[in-house]
Amino acid sequence: MRLNGAADSPVASALESQVESVALEVIKIIFKRCCFIDDEGRELEVEGKDDKSAGEVMYHLQRIMHFVRRGIAVELVLPAFPGKSPNRNKTLSNMPDYAEFHALDNLHGLCEEIRLKYSPGARINICSDGYVFSDIVRISDDDVKAYTSEIEDYCAIRYPTSFAMYDLRDVYRELGCLSSMREELLLQYGTSFMTLKRLVLEDKAYESMYKGITRFLCEDYSGLPVFSNASRTLVQKTARSSAYRVMQRSEAWSALLEVKFPDAIRLSIHPQIRGSRKIGVKLVPSSDLWRTPWHSVAVEEKGGVKLERRDKVDEINNNLLFKCGRPFGYVSD
Repeated sequence: MRLNGAADSPVASALESQVESVALEVIKIIFKRCCFIDDEGRELEVEGKDDKSAGEVMYHLQRIMHFVRRGIAVELVLPAFPGKSPNRNKTLSNMPDYAEFHALDNLHGLCEEIRLKYSPGARINICSDGYVFSDIVRISDDDVKAYTSEIEDYCAIRYPTSFAMYDLRDVYRELGCLSSMREELLLQYGTSFMTLKRLVLEDKAYESMYKGITRFLCEDYSGLPVFSNASRTLVQKTARSSAYRVMQRSEAWSALLEVKFPDAIRLSIHPQIRGSRKIGVKLVPSSDLWRTPWHSVAVEEKGGVKLERRDKVDEINNNLLFKCGRPFGYVSD
């Protein structure tokens, strides 16, 4: 099969075939970590999902070939690591802990596995969306800054070639004010609420995203002092309204990243419908497909590390670890 208008000469065809072969090995590595869901939001096991003829593979395969032809590192973009959930029923503190660091270790492992098959390797641009919607999820910008700084330090010290960091401050340096940056983002790349509501009604991927965000916001809000006397109905109503605002800004951030990283492979922390142009990747195993390190604690067991809500951890049979004087995660007896 010839892709992207490969030349007709035998040498050119052989080179293109080699490029395609390497790119397919890379996509196999990435897809080992991917997570598909069906129209009902349930995890979907897909046979042959690394087959180059499959619709969900072809789009990404051709983009990876762009890098392989040039002999440069495959560039990946992952909007992630926004800030720790303020609900202490779910998390230990406002700072990164074992959950985040284990996720970063796993992402570095992805880059290293690609390097074994393709020597230039891969680099993941972690595009933190913490400042994009911190006010909606009720995390202070100061907490986002402290959280982000520690993520940056961890990556720079341990894995300097695997990661690059990017956030809203890198886009609008001349504004200086985060509120103004958020406004400018929506002015340039925002989608209207009416359009989003229509998409949620008509598109299964948007519906799944909306339900997932609503559920997490409802969980987060329920554990905050400001909602301590609020009814469950009020919390749910607030979460549903806020979910559209989170989606609006996330969509705007995604649109901006497409402009800033036009050739990169787009990863997502959320599971994806088959055929999506985003590849949903599992950062750390969890029984909940939508659970993220920043909404959780890490629990180390004999079988490995998993994510869990803090209030669901059996603290009798799991010991709380501390690092640098802060709670870090759990390890089973």
